[in-house]
Amino acid sequence: MASIIQHGTVEREEGPSRTATVLVLLAVGFLVGSYSADPAGFIGTVETFARSVYDGAIQWGVTVVLTAVASWCVGRERTNR
Repeated sequence: MASIIQHGTVEREEGPSRTATVLVLLAVGFLVGSYSADPAGFIGTVETFARSVYDGAIQWGVTVVLTAVASWCVGRERTNR
């Protein structure tokens, strides 16, 4: 999976660092522990989180579209002068 990249005389392995791997394993362990402690509460929390992410994505998309339209209108107004 990981490839070796040679920099001068030093070789290093390319891929995720050990720290990143440990952090991911800790996060997965935390999620598994939370689920096993209270499955219904965990599922409710995940649903709430997913709903907020979806709502945030919609708000972000609307903001991007409105900003693009406003920018286009301002640019068009400047070129019509």
